[in-house]
Amino acid sequence: MLNDLLIPAKDLAVVRTFNGPPGQLGHYLKTRVWDMDDLPGVAILGIPEGRGSFCPDVATAPDTIRGQLYSLAAFPSEMNIVDLGNIKTGNELKDTYAAVKIVAEELSELNIRLLILGGSQEFTIPLILGCRKQEFDLIVVDDRIDNSESNQADEFFINNLPDGTSVTLLAGQSYFIGEQMHDLVTDDAGAQILTLGEIRANFKELEPLLRKADLISFDYGSMKAADSPGQYRLSPNGLTGEEGCQIAWYCGISTKPAWFALFGYTPMADLTSLGAMMAAQISWYYLNGISKRLDEEPVDEATNFEHYHVTVDGLEDPISFLRHPISQRWWMEVPSEDCTLFPFRIPCSRKDYLKACKNEIPEKWWKYFNKI
Repeated sequence: MLNDLLIPAKDLAVVRTFNGPPGQLGHYLKTRVWDMDDLPGVAILGIPEGRGSFCPDVATAPDTIRGQLYSLAAFPSEMNIVDLGNIKTGNELKDTYAAVKIVAEELSELNIRLLILGGSQEFTIPLILGCRKQEFDLIVVDDRIDNSESNQADEFFINNLPDGTSVTLLAGQSYFIGEQMHDLVTDDAGAQILTLGEIRANFKELEPLLRKADLISFDYGSMKAADSPGQYRLSPNGLTGEEGCQIAWYCGISTKPAWFALFGYTPMADLTSLGAMMAAQISWYYLNGISKRLDEEPVDEATNFEHYHVTVDGLEDPISFLRHPISQRWWMEVPSEDCTLFPFRIPCSRKDYLKACKNEIPEKWWKYFNKI
């Protein structure tokens, strides 16, 4: 089915004409092909579609980004990366949505990590639908909430998220959101919003949040315009290049097979190709994170973890924390009636552990306890 819905990378002009040295990622990718008997650890997929955007030129973004991504440093061959190429766009926009959903279904069943180069951001929805999960954890990196009354699909896609989707907006900017819109989305849709100022106050706290995500939908427009040319809605403030790369890296080192999708880059607004290089570097850091990750999800008794039990006033049982001795990453246990043998474990940070040591219940514990 994949062959019917994709233009293979080897048939793309940007790939055919690449002639970089062995140390570059493109040299490695040109020799890699899809093999069901040797499945890749991560795949690259382009969505060259822009009919749902105010700026249809985003359709040319995947190959423009590829041109820069292929020139960056390669990874060890055992990482096994395959470039699947681009989705075949349909006669109508809905046909492309259907194709993305079907491809997402196949890749999700194979448990393959995915780097998606868009295209416009409403393709977040068919990607979620393709995963076919009853509960889906979505992170949207954007400077505003895309739920406006617009005739462009990428400007109101949050209104149409599938049932069971838990959404967190990262890097929102208050002057684009406003208190009324903030309350509407958080109260009615149950979303969580972390503004640019809030995440900068302790950037490392993003890691546990991204560790539990199924998909990070990254809007290129969340970046500071001076750092990232190639935006069709400009803003002088936003994520820096380093912060964008850090978010992608956190996604890559996740213990879940998280997908990372970069949407909204606009080549016609990028006269120097600096923006394409920025988008490529963000994408590269997602791949780099995967190359550094450890299989460290606590399972069963989690005997290879350090265990800490903290008594907190008001709770019958202590809160249990687990820390991996190598990565130093933390998990926290939340009691659940559905867990007959082992409690429900959620990613957390040392900050949550220290808060419990001060006789305070961490917010993450309350959030998941109430949800369960």
